[in-house]
Amino acid sequence: MSFLIDPPLLLLFGLAINFLGRRMQWSRHAKIVVGLAIALIFIIFSSLLYTDIIRCTFPFFSHLTGSEFMFHSDITHITKSMVPGSGVLFLFLLYPVCIFAGYASALLMEKRRRIYPETYSYSDVKSKKRKSNAITGANSSVSSADTITSSIIDRSLLLPSVYAVKRGKDTRKCVTDAIDSLGGMGKFVQNGDKVLVKVNICGGVPEKIGTFTSIEVADVLADLILSVGGEPIFADADMVWVKFWQAATDSGYVDWAKKKGVRLVNLSETKIVNFNFGEGSALGMEKVSMEMMDADVIISVPTMKTHLLTGVTLAMKNMYGTFPDVDKAKYHRKSIESTIIEVNSAFTPNLVIIDGSIGGEAIGPLSASPVYFETIIASNDVVMADSIAAQMMGYNPLEIVHIKMAYEAGLGDSSARFDFSSQPYRHAGGKDGNWERPDPLIKDFYEWGIELILMFPGWETLFNIGADFLLYDTSRLPVFRYLVPAILQLLHDGVYMNLKGIKSTTGDITRRVINVTLIGLVALGCAVGYYWDGYIWRSTLLFELSYLMAIVVAALASARMKTMHLIALLAISSLACYLVEHTNISAGLLEYTGSADVSLFTISGWIVMMVVILQLSDFLAGWLRGLAIFKEIRSWKVLPFAVALIIFALFFYWEGYLAIADSDVRTMYAAMAVLGILYSWKHSIEWNASLVAVSLAVGGYMELIGSMAGFWHYHFPETLAVFFALTWALNTMAVHGLAYLLGIDLGAAEERHLLPRRHDKKME
Repeated sequence: MSFLIDPPLLLLFGLAINFLGRRMQWSRHAKIVVGLAIALIFIIFSSLLYTDIIRCTFPFFSHLTGSEFMFHSDITHITKSMVPGSGVLFLFLLYPVCIFAGYASALLMEKRRRIYPETYSYSDVKSKKRKSNAITGANSSVSSADTITSSIIDRSLLLPSVYAVKRGKDTRKCVTDAIDSLGGMGKFVQNGDKVLVKVNICGGVPEKIGTFTSIEVADVLADLILSVGGEPIFADADMVWVKFWQAATDSGYVDWAKKKGVRLVNLSETKIVNFNFGEGSALGMEKVSMEMMDADVIISVPTMKTHLLTGVTLAMKNMYGTFPDVDKAKYHRKSIESTIIEVNSAFTPNLVIIDGSIGGEAIGPLSASPVYFETIIASNDVVMADSIAAQMMGYNPLEIVHIKMAYEAGLGDSSARFDFSSQPYRHAGGKDGNWERPDPLIKDFYEWGIELILMFPGWETLFNIGADFLLYDTSRLPVFRYLVPAILQLLHDGVYMNLKGIKSTTGDITRRVINVTLIGLVALGCAVGYYWDGYIWRSTLLFELSYLMAIVVAALASARMKTMHLIALLAISSLACYLVEHTNISAGLLEYTGSADVSLFTISGWIVMMVVILQLSDFLAGWLRGLAIFKEIRSWKVLPFAVALIIFALFFYWEGYLAIADSDVRTMYAAMAVLGILYSWKHSIEWNASLVAVSLAVGGYMELIGSMAGFWHYHFPETLAVFFALTWALNTMAVHGLAYLLGIDLGAAEERHLLPRRHDKKME
C-alpha cells in the first residue's frame, strides 16, 4: 500500500463492488459499507506504514521503511519530511473518493451503452399536442372551499391557466376535489392515453416522510386515470448512488404498484434517445427517455419541500428528475436554472399535482423536516402551481430564480397571489407562509460555488458522489441506522435490565449478579496484575482509558449472558492465554517487560478481550445479516477465516517470525487453524466474518497501544507486528472452537442470552 499504488487499486475495488454488487444482489447500503470498510482498511494500514509503526515487509520493497514505501522515495526522491501533514491527510481523504469514483465510473459506462442514435425535437413530443385540450370550464366547478384563479399565461398556446388549492385531513378527497375543480381528470386524459406520472422517488429518503411523493396521492391519481380509460405509468430516474428500484422498494412503491396493477418505470432503464433542445439552449443535444416522447399526457407530482440549491423543489424541479443520465452534475455546470426551464419547455406537464399533505422544510431536499401541511395544489400551469406553492411556503415567487425565469420566458404565470383566508382553516402549526427555508442568498452562493467547481474537467463524478452520498446516505447510513440502536439496546439490556417492561425471575437476577461479580473479579485481577508487573509506572492515558472502556463493555455484556456460557468463556480464555503466550515467550517471539512469563495481568486481559470481542461480534453479525452482504455465498462459511489465515501466513513469513518460530509455535498455530476451520464450518458466514473482523480490530488495537506503552516488545524492532495483530483471529476462533467441542456454543446468541431478544411490534 502506497500513495502511488493505492488510488488505482481503490478504483479497481470500486469497479469490483459494482460487479459483485449486481452478482450478489447487494443493497446500496451493503455496497456503501463494503466500500467504506475497504477504504478504512487501506487508510489504517497505510497510516501505520506512513508513521513507521509497522515495517514494510512486502516482497521487492522490504529494503524500504514504511514511510519510504508510502512515498516510493527510491523512485520519486520524496521523503516524509518533505510533505506537510495536511497534504498527507488530504491524500488519505481521497481514498474513499477513489472507491466511489470507480463505482460511479462503472455506472456511467453502463448507462451510456443504452443510448440509441435517433434524434427528436419539440415537435415530436406527443404531450405538447395534447396541451391545448386543457381549456377553460373549470370556473363552473368552483366551490366556496376552493381557491381558483384564471389568467392568461402559457403565451405560446394562449391557454387560460387555473389552479385549485384544497386543504383537509383526507388526502384522497383533497386530490379528487382539486382535480374536479379544474374540470376533472377527463379534461386531461382521454381513453387509451399513455399517462406518464412523474413522481418524486429518487429525490427523497424512504425513511423520511415528506421527502418523496406519498403513495396515497399516487394511488388516487391511478384510480382517476384508470377511471377515464388512461394507462398510468409512474416514473422516476436513477442518480449515481440513489438507485430507482432500491428507493422505490424501500419507500413502498414497488409493492404498491404490484398490488395496484400499474406500471412502475425507471426512466434510466428505458430506451434512451437524443433530444435537440435547440441552438443556443443551455442543454443543446441531450439524452431523454423515449417514454417522455411517447406519453400522451405528462403529470408532474412532486412533494412540496425546500431545496438547498434551488430554494424550492416543486413541479418544475420534479421534471428535472426525468433525465435518465445518472451524471446529474453536468446540469449544474450548464446552469441548473436554465436546465429546469428547458426541460419544462420541452416536456411541459399537462397537469400538476403538488403533494403538500406532508411536505419538507428547512434544509431540503433530503434532510428536510416533515411539515404536516394537509394541502394539495392542482394546476394546468406548472409555473402557476410552483408560484402558489412557493407563496404558501413563505417565498415571494420571484425570489425563486427558475420560477422568475420561467415566467419571463412565457412558460407560465407567476403573477397570481394566494389568499390564505380562502382556506377552510389556517394551519394549526402556524406554517402558512412560514416554513423554515434556505435563504435565497445562501442558495445562490452554493449554486455559484458548484458551478465554479464543475468548470474543472472530471469533477462531475466527484460532485455526483458528494451530492448523493453525503446528502442522501448520511441520512440513511447503517452506522446510524444500526449501530446507534445497538448501543442503546446494550445500555438498556445491560444497565437497566430490571426497569419496567423487563420481567426477570429471581434466578435471572441472581445469575446477573454472579456474572457481573465474575467480571468484577477479573477486573480486580487486571488491576492487581497491572500494579504487580509495574505497568502502572509506565502506563499511558490512552491505554488506561481503553482498558477501562473494555472492562465496562465486558461487564455490560456479562449481564446479558447465561452464567454457564460466561464461565466457559472465562475458563477457556485463561487456558488459551497461558498456552499461546507461554509458547510465544519461550520461543522468543515477544517479551513482556513486567514479567518473564504469563502473568495475572496477561490472563485477565485476555478474558476481558474475549468477552468484548464476543459482545461486539453480536452487534456486527446482526448488522451484516440485515445488509445481506453474504446472501449469495452463505454456503462459503469458512471464507472469512480462510482469508484471515492466508494473510496471517503471509505476514508470518514476510515479517520473519516463521524463521525464528520453533516447532511448538508452528504446531500450536496449526492446531488453532484447524480448530478455527472446524468451528467456522458449523456457523454462519455472518458470524464468522464478525468474529474475524472484530478480533482483528480489537486485538490489533490492543497490540498497538500496549506496545506503544512499552508493556511488551516484539522480537524485531517494530512498534506493531502485523503478525501478532493477525494472531487474534486465530486466538478467538480457537477459544470458540474449544468451547464448541465441549458442548457450549458461544456462537448461538439466542441460547447464550440470559433473556430472549425483545421485539417491538410497532417497529416490525
